[in-house]
Amino acid sequence: MTALPPLLDAAVNRLESSSWPEVASTWSRLTPTGFPVELATASQSTGPRGSGGLRWTAEVAGPELPEAHRLPRAAALLAASGQAPRPDLVARLVAAQSSTALRFGAWLGGRETTGRTPGLKLYAELPSLAAAPLPGHIEAAWYRLPTGTRPRMLGVEPARGRYELYARLPSVDAFDLLTFLYAAGHPAALAVLDAGLPDGLRRLSGRRLGLSMAWTADSPITLTLFVSARTLFPMAPDALAELAPALKRVRRLDVRSALVAIGLDPARDELSVSVGLVPAGPGRPLGSKSGRPATSTTSARPSHGPNHSPSTLG
Repeated sequence: MTALPPLLDAAVNRLESSSWPEVASTWSRLTPTGFPVELATASQSTGPRGSGGLRWTAEVAGPELPEAHRLPRAAALLAASGQAPRPDLVARLVAAQSSTALRFGAWLGGRETTGRTPGLKLYAELPSLAAAPLPGHIEAAWYRLPTGTRPRMLGVEPARGRYELYARLPSVDAFDLLTFLYAAGHPAALAVLDAGLPDGLRRLSGRRLGLSMAWTADSPITLTLFVSARTLFPMAPDALAELAPALKRVRRLDVRSALVAIGLDPARDELSVSVGLVPAGPGRPLGSKSGRPATSTTSARPSHGPNHSPSTLG
């Protein structure tokens, strides 16, 4: 059996200790199958660049923990690893969540790369844009998005000083994003997508898309588009493997592709693509205690992430 990296192993152990084991592998909103953990293929650029390391997203506890308690639990797990998010930000998010019905509350993400200190990421469900204190340039770009765009969650990576705002887009044509892309510092994004995707921009036409804006204090905005794998390539799953070649290394595993993340970096004219992976069928054992890995990939990483992002579509 392949050993799981420490942070992922701890996440799986927490889920395997659920007091509701009969539903612990099928209840989550994180993945299409309800499985509470998602891995993703290594980021694959259409040019020479790329990044390795394992990335994952997981529920912070089994289904018995109420959604309203998941954000404080996730923040405590980050703090226990020496990567505490700002207390004032957590308090603000908890207060915002307390006034509304929640879909998932919070998820936990991890980045585990050989030779580097593992990093954790908090995904906090975002009831409204006002719940997240945003820098001026992020807020300005947000208001250039098409009418009907809805905030979904805020990602926080304390070790990197990185934040990520996730949104669900209404039904739009790619060209409806042009004003936003200019405001976000990505004037060439449509050309990059047209050159990098099979069939160009037509591949996104009519798809249900999510979007994220990521930033640090001293970096430009990095954008990611999200779309389900089945939606992006409904009749030709092998075409997705051409876009994300790391999928070819997991064909022998009983997994299915979940969410495709298409990254756009203003510093380069190429795409980075990652694909979320979950067990192919419901009711699979979670992992380490069952004598088999939950899901395994070579040089895996999350779909920015999630690390991840399924709620951007839901």
